[in-house]
Amino acid sequence: LNGLHQLGAKLTVLQLLNLPLQLKGQVLVDGGLAFFLGTPVVHNLDQLNSLGIRLSDLARHDALADSLVMLQTKDMTIADLVQRRTQDLKQLATQDALTGVGNRLLFNGELPVDLDEHRQSGQPMALLLLDVDHFKRFNDGHGHLAGDACLRAVAQRLDELAGRGGDRVYRYGGEEFAILLPQTGVQGAQLLAERVVQGFASSPLHLEESGQHHLITVSVGLACFDPTALQRDRSTADQDINQLATNLIARADEALYQAKHAGRSRFVSLV
Repeated sequence: LNGLHQLGAKLTVLQLLNLPLQLKGQVLVDGGLAFFLGTPVVHNLDQLNSLGIRLSDLARHDALADSLVMLQTKDMTIADLVQRRTQDLKQLATQDALTGVGNRLLFNGELPVDLDEHRQSGQPMALLLLDVDHFKRFNDGHGHLAGDACLRAVAQRLDELAGRGGDRVYRYGGEEFAILLPQTGVQGAQLLAERVVQGFASSPLHLEESGQHHLITVSVGLACFDPTALQRDRSTADQDINQLATNLIARADEALYQAKHAGRSRFVSLV
């Protein structure tokens, strides 16, 4: 098997697919590496078990087998294909399946990195937490499919409103979203928060599945990270990055809570 992996870095996909795989004197699979790519002709299931390979493992590789069928290339090596699929899987792991924006896993990974970079550079950054107003009422009244369409439309509009290249939108959970604003101080973050609130309040969302338009509003909580203020405050100057991230989220969440209880469709900032 090690030899097969070494060959995979040199042979093309089509060459390797024509290489038979021998195991204990028996041909386990017709088509060699197709065994590993989810389209095996298995002659002995016990041999699979002895290798620690489960049927669920094979099922997870169906997409890779599909890639081989679609590519039909003569010059892409297995190493190239693995790299491409690894990138695809990484994107799937960090992308919200419903809305297409970054998911909570990606947010949790990128926020501490951003904070560390801004602490070292001395530049401010900001976090917006958003909640779709009365979403449960909308979901119950129009059905879950309409609710899903609503969340997709919200994510699309947030992407449009957060127009700067570095601003990043995430689905934080349920009907909550987050936007990270690098190199952004209080004034800039407040301008964007107001733009987001008015961007929803002034224009109904178009739901593509039904063709209907619905006026959906959002509430926004804003919190900023200012490295210069951090240096002046001895009680927080030595906090690690994860604690700083936790504190920033907590302040944005408290601001969001205040915005919702002040009447919704507005933003509150806790700088």
